[in-house]
Amino acid sequence: MTDSLNPYQDFAACHPKLREAVSEVVAYWEPDSAPVTVVFGRIGRALVQLESDLDDVTLDEVSRLVERSLSGSGPEADAVATGLLEAICAHSVDAPAAAARVVSHLGPDARAYIRAWDAFTGTTTPGVT
Repeated sequence: MTDSLNPYQDFAACHPKLREAVSEVVAYWEPDSAPVTVVFGRIGRALVQLESDLDDVTLDEVSRLVERSLSGSGPEADAVATGLLEAICAHSVDAPAAAARVVSHLGPDARAYIRAWDAFTGTTTPGVT
């Protein structure tokens, strides 16, 4: 279960490279706590950057965690949406095929958020159907 102080720990546990990305951003902010949205933004960027290193099982687990987070209405849901999902959208410009693969694993709530974000920003994130 997610620790309320570190709601990103389950995401980091999905893959050693995601854990490394989270550790880097957390270390950067020490001795203060890293803003949760910033950590989730780093996870979103890492998903696109590391896509070729991530198997389908890992992407499916991340998707499950995203959907679980988005089903809530608290700060974790906001951080996952504005951090992780918006980072995927932003980094899709540099790596459209990688972003499309990551997005193809996301669930309906995540895709709905990305479609709304795309409409707001006037962009199209690869892989959103």
